[in-house]
This record gives sequence, structure tokens and C-alpha cells, in this order.
Amino acid sequence: MPFKHFFLFLFYFLAQAGNTQNINLKLIDSIPVSKNEYDKFIGVDTHNFLFFTKHEVITKTDNTQKWVYANYELGEPTTLSILNPLQLLVFYKETNTLVFLDRFLNELRRVDLNTITPSKIALWTENTKNKEVWLHNEITNSLEFYNYQNNNTLSKTIPFSKKPIYLTADFSTAFVLFDSQICSYNIYGTLIHCADVNNIKKIVLDNDYVIGNTNNNEFLFFDTSLKNSSSSIILQNNWQDFSVSNEKLYIYNGSKVYTYQLNLSSK
Repeated sequence: MPFKHFFLFLFYFLAQAGNTQNINLKLIDSIPVSKNEYDKFIGVDTHNFLFFTKHEVITKTDNTQKWVYANYELGEPTTLSILNPLQLLVFYKETNTLVFLDRFLNELRRVDLNTITPSKIALWTENTKNKEVWLHNEITNSLEFYNYQNNNTLSKTIPFSKKPIYLTADFSTAFVLFDSQICSYNIYGTLIHCADVNNIKKIVLDNDYVIGNTNNNEFLFFDTSLKNSSSSIILQNNWQDFSVSNEKLYIYNGSKVYTYQLNLSSK
């Protein structure tokens, strides 16, 4: 679909959502990518570098420079956290291993969760700062705030009644997606807020908003107190992945990364 048509199509369906007073979108860029060069679009860090994966290979690029990291021993990365651009976190669920990379994608540290005591089986992880990570432990079915340098669980939630579907976090708060709820937790393992949801398959955190993507390709916006912002966007176009950073929505369709400026009205 041509650049202009993609833009108009988006605004048509934004109007149909009926809450345009809360969200204003403007298409501000379109970055070409070699078609089918990557399987997944991870997102854009605070220095405007784009991250992709394909099989075992992680790529960081600004379309001028490019860095790659691959670890065939550990398999395909399950998640890549770019929250801290100076120390990236790669999680390999198949081998239950965390790998930390510097900004040039050089390996800094590797944590094999199978070899620590007590052992942990991770389902989801997210980076923080210092030497801690958010880690969902399948053994206890709880979210932990874990110091990997000292092998010390600083705090953890009470066991969940269901398995999480997705995890997103910043340095102080984690948001856990279940099949019918989003719940937030602080670094002490305390439940802060919950919101009932339906059909959301992925959530991302950006500043003061949590954005959920549904099975119908609808984007729902919540503030961090998890009150529904009563706003939604439907993108009717073939796209593969999305990310949100610094109030910009990034959409990857296999050959381009579209950048939309998000202007979100306050409550």
C-alpha cells in the first residue's frame, strides 16, 4: 500500500473508533527495510536505533550503521529488552538463559538459570537498571525482582492464579497481562492496580501509558493507573509487529517501519 494511502486509511478507522478527542496521530516517517530481511521487529530505543531479529540473529541499525549478535548455542531469542540501551537483555526460553549485551551487541554477561540455587524457570523477563531484572518464575508462578549479580530475589508477588500472557515494565513498575486482566506491581512485589480486558495479546509501556493490541488489530490505551483512556485505534493494513517509544507508534509491515507521532490527551 502506498505511503499516502496507509496514512489516510489509518485516520479513517481512527475516526470510526469514535474517540478522536483523546488520540491524535500523525504519520511522520517511513523507513524502508529490505523485504523479509527480518522475522520480528523489536522496537526503537531512546537513541532511535531499530532492533530486529531473524532466527538466532539480533540486529541493531539506524539504516546507516548495523550491529549483529547471534548465539546458535542458545537458540532463537524469546524476548529482547531494549529498555536500557547501554545494557540490553536477551532471554532464551529454550535454554532458560539470560544474556546481557552492550550497545555494540557485545556479550557482557550470561546467566544460566538452570545452574543457580534455587533454580528458576523463566517464562517472561524484562530489564531494569543496576543488576536487577523482572522475571516471571514458572516454578512458583510469581513475578520476581531478581538481582542476578548476587543471585538474590529481592521481592516477589504472591503466586498468580493463571499464567501471564505478556510482561512489560520500566525501572519501577511491571505490568502483567493475563487472559482477562492487566495488573501492575511495584519492585516490592505489591499489587498496585488491575483492569479487566478482553482479547489483548500484547502490551507495551510508554511513559504514562500502557498500550494493548487485540486480536482484531485494535490498540487500546490505558493510563498507568490502568483506567481505560476510552480511546482506540484500528489499523486495517497488513503489518507484523508494533512498538511504542517516546510517544511514537512504530508499525512494521515487513518492508517498512512507519512512525506515527502520538498526541495523547490527559485525563
